[in-house]
Amino acid sequence: MIKLVLADMDNTLIPFGNDHASERTLAAIHACQEAGVVFGPATGRNRIEVAGFLCYDEAAYQTAVLVNGQEVYLRGELVKRETLDPRALRRAEEAILGRRGVALLVYRPDGTCDWVGDEPEHLGEFMINAMHNGSQRHKTLPSYPVAKAGIVALLEREDELALQRELSELCPELDFLNTVPQWFDVIPHGWSKVRGIEVLEQELGITSDELCVFGDAPNDLAMFAHATHSCAVANATPEAQAAARWHVGASADDGVAIALEQIAEAARMTQESGHEVLPSFMQV
Repeated sequence: MIKLVLADMDNTLIPFGNDHASERTLAAIHACQEAGVVFGPATGRNRIEVAGFLCYDEAAYQTAVLVNGQEVYLRGELVKRETLDPRALRRAEEAILGRRGVALLVYRPDGTCDWVGDEPEHLGEFMINAMHNGSQRHKTLPSYPVAKAGIVALLEREDELALQRELSELCPELDFLNTVPQWFDVIPHGWSKVRGIEVLEQELGITSDELCVFGDAPNDLAMFAHATHSCAVANATPEAQAAARWHVGASADDGVAIALEQIAEAARMTQESGHEVLPSFMQV
């Protein structure tokens, strides 16, 4: 029986560009929880961002794998936090200073960010969104433990990839994930959402056979390989589609919400009958 469900946020649980989850998605999350299935987002976003996307419905994100696995919450309690190497961040900072259309952002726990880089008018919508949460530009980054960082790179694709290669060579302690165009998540080298998932599995006393994950992109491939029940939405990249065991509807069509409803129903039927019932999307 599935006991833990984790879903990527952008373009999986919520269509990219939408600012909050649908009513059906929130209702489906609650249905899973009422059936005894633990639900949580698994995302590169931090807790403040996730709260807004899930309409500040605390039950929907009290368990979560955040910042690509660097922060893990279980029933509202922080059980894991991994911060970034400050010396490597300094080298990344030095590499981006003076480049047009590029900025390095580091986030505080309250969701505000400090950043260095080009003039705001050259940095597009990513910086506009960051400023909505509150931000401050600096000549050099302040010193405090950083769990979440990112780089805005308003560059042509060839230049964007060249910057990624350069940063990877300068900062081998870090990985620079190009999760969406013109943006890099900055994470510890070799890190993935799986690190956070393993923490939850240990805390809950479950195995990967009892885990179901949803995703859409290359940064979800590691958790697809880890979970017995990996699910790609219909709008997923070809790599994610090929790696997933199961397939559900598109993010824009509430594909994950529909699958969650089926997981909740299967959990109820399993409890009532005493033998395992699979969700409908797995009965193929």
